[in-house]
Amino acid sequence: MTKYYLKILSFSYLIVSLIFITPEITFGQVKGETQNQFNPDTVFIFESARPLINTSSKPNVLNRAWGFDLIFSNNGFGIGAFYQYNLAKDLFSFASLYISGARNTDEIEYYDNYTGQSFIPNKINRLYMVPFTLGVQQYLFTDVISESMKLFAQAGLGPTYILSTPYEKEFFTAFGYSQSYFRFGTFAGLGVDVGTGTTLMTINARYYYIPFGGTGLESIIDSPIKDFGGLFLSLSFGARF
Repeated sequence: MTKYYLKILSFSYLIVSLIFITPEITFGQVKGETQNQFNPDTVFIFESARPLINTSSKPNVLNRAWGFDLIFSNNGFGIGAFYQYNLAKDLFSFASLYISGARNTDEIEYYDNYTGQSFIPNKINRLYMVPFTLGVQQYLFTDVISESMKLFAQAGLGPTYILSTPYEKEFFTAFGYSQSYFRFGTFAGLGVDVGTGTTLMTINARYYYIPFGGTGLESIIDSPIKDFGGLFLSLSFGARF
């Protein structure tokens, strides 16, 4: 009996050893292995949305721009177009073309109740002007002011085409009796560019000096226009490329 109990005790001790010692060895090995392995579940990886180094061999520089102008002046409303080209940092060359009417500042249009037509007293000619200018545009304080709003100064010169048609004739018929003139003019201006990216929107003020010479050109009888310049405000819309 004593031998029988000893065998049972020995067998029980073996079972207990297998239960408590074997798992410790097993988990110890796993624990040792995980210390040398990368566990992706316990590590967060953050990557930059943009590369820190630009690998592009060609920088994204917008060297040109073009667009259209809405013109406001003492002569009324007009339209125009422009083209810009980059010469250096913050310096552009440009060409612009305006089409606008020309008149004396005191011209007032009246309505005749008897004829049902409008008229301007003492008006003798309808006048139109098309200044074509070449110039330069320099951005100012670009390191101080926001990129989305940039101040600039402009200066330019070029020929101006002036067209005169008789006021007494019907509007379209009068062009058959028109007279043409070419005069040379200059301008200086200030403005602000509020566009971003490829979009261009500009508010601009230019003062033109376009002397006609001689006795001038009449829009109103005995009140000739000797300078077709003046202050022109423009609102420009365009695109850079």
